[in-house]
Amino acid sequence: MAKKRDKTGKVLMKVKRPARIGFLSFLGDVQGCGTIRVMYPYLLLNHIREKDLQFNTQYASSYIGDVNYYKSFTFVQFQRSATDQHVKLYKHYKSNIQSKFKIPLIYEIDDLLIDIPEWNYASPYYKSQEENVKWLMENSDGIITSTPRLKEIYGQYNKKIEVIPNHLPKFIWQDIYPAHDYYKEGEKVKILWAGSQNHFAMPEIIGDEIKGGDFGKELIDYIKKTVDLHDWILMGAMPEELREVKSKITFHPWENIFNYPRKLKSIEPDICIAPLEDNVFNSCKSNIKSLEYTALGCPGVYSDVLPYKAMTLRCKTDVEFIHYIEKLAVDTDFRAKVWRKDHSRISSQLYWEENNNLKKYANTYLGMFGQKL
Repeated sequence: MAKKRDKTGKVLMKVKRPARIGFLSFLGDVQGCGTIRVMYPYLLLNHIREKDLQFNTQYASSYIGDVNYYKSFTFVQFQRSATDQHVKLYKHYKSNIQSKFKIPLIYEIDDLLIDIPEWNYASPYYKSQEENVKWLMENSDGIITSTPRLKEIYGQYNKKIEVIPNHLPKFIWQDIYPAHDYYKEGEKVKILWAGSQNHFAMPEIIGDEIKGGDFGKELIDYIKKTVDLHDWILMGAMPEELREVKSKITFHPWENIFNYPRKLKSIEPDICIAPLEDNVFNSCKSNIKSLEYTALGCPGVYSDVLPYKAMTLRCKTDVEFIHYIEKLAVDTDFRAKVWRKDHSRISSQLYWEENNNLKKYANTYLGMFGQKL
């Protein structure tokens, strides 16, 4: 029987498909990317029903020292690890477990941990752990990141590095109800920003001498001027510069990540905004906000930075930001048009359960070591 060959004449080897794939992940973050990138896809993978294929996915927040516990796993992963203790656990795994079972050790990361802006409250902590982060990456058998830009930067620490983009769990976010369909004429327009406090300089954490944040001065001033015109809604955190008008802003504290989609949808915003300062740290971020806002059925106004290059309304300046906010506020047809464009541009990425995204997830890991589904 003639052997199959590629265009160069090289014999094509048949790639073995594993019948059982086991993932074990030790989580460093259970209220953010650890949930989005590990817990949700693991839950969904365990429920895939396909002939001759079975997934066994498990996660834990504490290390397991029993060597025999690991024998059924295909991959073992540490998510967002950075500390001296993580280095010790890596060394234990490599000398006691990997030496017996040869299971690849993967480092999973969704953020840039080595060039965080000084105004970000996480900067001092990760600066102190920078050498640990580099060591962990260098001593991993591979790295999984969320964006091509992260792959580019972290590629200096490990050559075996692949990208798995973020997706939302549709079973939680449910169906989309476009905001322009339920807007009532005469009501204040609801403008939403949702995010964590690391988007702003937090004086109570880093002191008054450090300034900065993802909201520009002109945008801050515009919000102050229009608190009586629009219903400004902030969820998760508030810039210090807006404290003087706090009583006129609708503020929702951060929610547990499992309650977050329900809470966000209950707000029923008309417009969403996602300003980001143009810096290296933000260029590495994923487009998770654009996924969330689109799943809310809302048109978004975004900074013209790498994570949002696919979105319709992108702004290089606060003046552009304000222009688009005002145009969306008065024109419901424009809102509908923008949301439809946004949705069409990222619909294939939106949910884990669609577009074969779960199989792509598994194949990314398998492909690093010469296998595939």
